[in-house]
Amino acid sequence: MGKSAKTYRVEGMHCAGCVASIEKSLNSIDGVQSAMVNLHLENVRINFERELPFTQLRDELQTAGYTLVDEPPQDLSAQKEKDIADWQKRFLWTGLLGTPLLIFAMWEMMAGTEIGWESILLQFCLASPIIFISRQFYINGFTALSHRNPNMNSLVALGTGAAILYSLISSVNILFQLGITGFEKLYFESAGVILVFITMGRFLEARAKYQTTRALLELFDKAPKTGFLKRGDQWVEVPVSDIHQGDKVMIKPGGQIPVDGIVIEGSSFVNESAITGEPIPVEKVEGDNLTGATINTSGVLIMEAQQVGEDTIFSRIIQLVEQAQNSKAPIQSLADKVAAVFVPVVLILAILSFVGWLLIGQSLVFAFNIFISVLIIACPCALGLATPTAMVVGTGLAAKMGIHFKSAEALQNLSEITTVFFDKTGTLTLGKPKVVEFKTDITENEFIMNLASLEKGSEHPLADAIMNLAESQDIQTNDCQNFQAISGKGIQGDVNGKEIQAGTLKWLNTLGVQLPNTQNNILGEWEQNGYTVIHVASGGEWIGMAAISDTLRENSKSVIQELIHGGITTHLLTGDRKETGEYIAQKIGIENVHAELLPQDKAEKISEIQQSNTKVAMVGDGINDAPALAMADVGISIGSGTDVALETSDVVLMRDDLTSVINALRLSKRVVNKIKQNLFWAFAYNVIGIPVAMGLLYPLSGYLLNPMLAGAAMAFSSVSVVGNTLLLRNKGNEKGVKN
Repeated sequence: MGKSAKTYRVEGMHCAGCVASIEKSLNSIDGVQSAMVNLHLENVRINFERELPFTQLRDELQTAGYTLVDEPPQDLSAQKEKDIADWQKRFLWTGLLGTPLLIFAMWEMMAGTEIGWESILLQFCLASPIIFISRQFYINGFTALSHRNPNMNSLVALGTGAAILYSLISSVNILFQLGITGFEKLYFESAGVILVFITMGRFLEARAKYQTTRALLELFDKAPKTGFLKRGDQWVEVPVSDIHQGDKVMIKPGGQIPVDGIVIEGSSFVNESAITGEPIPVEKVEGDNLTGATINTSGVLIMEAQQVGEDTIFSRIIQLVEQAQNSKAPIQSLADKVAAVFVPVVLILAILSFVGWLLIGQSLVFAFNIFISVLIIACPCALGLATPTAMVVGTGLAAKMGIHFKSAEALQNLSEITTVFFDKTGTLTLGKPKVVEFKTDITENEFIMNLASLEKGSEHPLADAIMNLAESQDIQTNDCQNFQAISGKGIQGDVNGKEIQAGTLKWLNTLGVQLPNTQNNILGEWEQNGYTVIHVASGGEWIGMAAISDTLRENSKSVIQELIHGGITTHLLTGDRKETGEYIAQKIGIENVHAELLPQDKAEKISEIQQSNTKVAMVGDGINDAPALAMADVGISIGSGTDVALETSDVVLMRDDLTSVINALRLSKRVVNKIKQNLFWAFAYNVIGIPVAMGLLYPLSGYLLNPMLAGAAMAFSSVSVVGNTLLLRNKGNEKGVKN
């Protein structure tokens, strides 16, 4: 059968080591093409070469210490809140038991009293429940170790497990006075307190990671749940899955639009912030498009469903977000390579340190202290969390602004862009021609009436500009008789009994119509500005001309200037005449112009620039710019939810506003800078912490790291990386597009 894919929930994940372990286990199954784990959404997407029973997947993952659940949670927010509550409960119980355990052990050590059966019994009774509460560390850690795929839990299980085993042997040695050398000390308090610190770290980390996914969870929570369908004479609320293409759906004031479609009755204002990030409601009347997950704010609307289920724009946005979350940025490769060998290396270092200190002549207690500290202080989690947490926060913030990255690679590449190409029509301009000026030898109203009456029968794109002018001036048109369109030249017909022609001056000249000398300078100025000029004649005489131009988008000049100020080179690509392109470029400040291009020519221009190892972004409207968008290092489609935009672009900007380009660039640079900070601190922590735990400072200063401090440091490292990432949500550093 054909290839298929499915997403499952995974329980028991904690860090990048878990991700690697799960992917390795699932990818080893015959019939699995690929498995991609999303740590923060706690799921795995499996692409199958052939159908496999769920039990086979579940059993294979169970051997690695993780639980595969057949269905993702319906409410991810509730699931994460439950996980946080579970870790909080574990922390409270371990803390209640660990505090008296630590106090008693410290008091006994400071008092210098000998260890008696009362001390052994008390410490054992306090430590044992902590170990039971923390049993998942041991189950997961030793399972992974038995499959030669050790993870963070393996280090915790080995370190604290060795401390407990040592303490049990010492307890027997002390109670029965066996005289075994080296087993005169208890590590119950170290094991117990280490588990308290690690549990506290997991609790704080779970809470912080929930904050990193909050923006994404809010996006998922906006997914429509129900809609109103006509059943007989009644409107009945049904699950959104029951709505099919062609159904008529009612949306009440304040209600959520369940699917994509078109208004067939009513008018209202709709808040489209779930899609575009723009909070100002947009008016919707009959014939207008409606998008699922948006909110009807006022009147009742009746719509016809057109796209439902996974075909709606909102569903595809969710797919984009999950796709970006499941992908890995190139910058993560170094951390992944280190994480892959980290735990085995730490195990080797712990054993070498233990044996080395014994060979030097230190006691078993001394060497054992080193062994535990090395295992506990090492933290692959900080390395593993450095990139994914920043990507989760970044893509979540972007989604709230109507910016959707297709992959983590696209986000990183965008931060490295030094050149941006812009399509003209529909990107820098609105793609809606408008009459900007006109000159006439007759009255303005009569000129507009004659031209609009003639254009009323035309299907040319410029006809709309003429009709909009007449409508804005409240000028009534008349019927046009004998209408005729002459391809590439113009149109003609009879209006109020007079023959009217409208088209190029060259065509009118062939009909004997001449432009008055007084209009030559004005025509030259219009043509220099790149305007399209329509000349009009009546009864063989020239009566006027209208200049038509596309309208620049709001903020286009300020966006271009900010890019240039940020050191980014700008280019304009257009199929229009050179004069038109140069006029637009001059008006908004674009440095380089490439005009009279076909779609494939645009892609070739981008390729030429890329030859000099320049990272290029292309901004287009996603309709006729597909080759250029695909050729660029980062293709950005603006103001479009079209199929082409979603397929060919690396970044989709749902808001019809050029400032989204600036916002996307700023955010990408901030996210990548945050990743670099996280990786630096994660590497620095391990590079400094592990040698200290191995006893590097002992010959110099006599300092030996206490295993309990190692546990606290390990817990702090992961929390600090996630906490640093959360600073991305601070919008105080969003000026400019420079690195």
